[in-house]
Amino acid sequence: MNMDVLSTNLESINCPCCGTNSNTPWGEELGFSVVRCIECRLLYVNPILKSNCIDVAVREGLHSIGGNQLDVRSRRVPRKIRYYQSKLKVMFSDLWQSGKRIDWVDVGAGYGETLEAVRDLAPPGSVLVGVEPMKYKAEMARKQGLEIRNSYLEPGMFQADVISIVDIFSHIPDFHSFLQIVTKNLKTGGEIFLETGNLADLALRSEFPNELGLPDHLVFAGEPQVRRYLTEAGFDVIQIKKQRVDGFLSFCKSVVKKLLGRPVVLGIPYASHYRQLLIRARLRS
Repeated sequence: MNMDVLSTNLESINCPCCGTNSNTPWGEELGFSVVRCIECRLLYVNPILKSNCIDVAVREGLHSIGGNQLDVRSRRVPRKIRYYQSKLKVMFSDLWQSGKRIDWVDVGAGYGETLEAVRDLAPPGSVLVGVEPMKYKAEMARKQGLEIRNSYLEPGMFQADVISIVDIFSHIPDFHSFLQIVTKNLKTGGEIFLETGNLADLALRSEFPNELGLPDHLVFAGEPQVRRYLTEAGFDVIQIKKQRVDGFLSFCKSVVKKLLGRPVVLGIPYASHYRQLLIRARLRS
């Protein structure tokens, strides 16, 4: 990787959560550094890619870094549909049982797995829409019969009962501003379903048994930081579920990645404190 070319596309930033500029090194991957904010403990990439580089990568699914290309388009994973069905069926049981139509928007819909799960749960007459800025993913999701808008979420696009924000927190440089846009797309008393990892709850990089996904991933929170973001945006947290992800199957996948030369840290199965956080929160009236 040509680091001279890379450095021209980087800029130093303050903490995306609390705004302070005091931090300590925490981890590295593919020439990028993750630091921990001394004030609020958030983890974030610093220096970060400039916003125009991030935008191109988000829309095209390709990072051009120092003359190399990193493909971050991933692929559709059908088993995610069953996973989100099982989680959402319980966490939003009152919505499904009410029988009332629901306006549900999935932001960063990707290949549409979350929206497919909601489609199988929602009462008749519900309106389900996905928003996905990456053209390739949006096109693939439409092939599943989903309504997908190929764009970023903008203020006033929707009047939703629920907005789901699944595994995109780490891709968003300024989550405060993003949540302000989210609130402008919710009905009074509307809710969000947010899923992200608790990486910032881990003391050391070695405690996370996987790759960080840099520079596609930019910010890593823990439970305290997520609660802070939501509270400051006007949300009350209703429920948080924690999902272990360091099972034997995950370990086997990490071994394969390691053999392929990916920057994976191998850990003992069922030993990590890393969890996926599944959060239901309601906008205060």
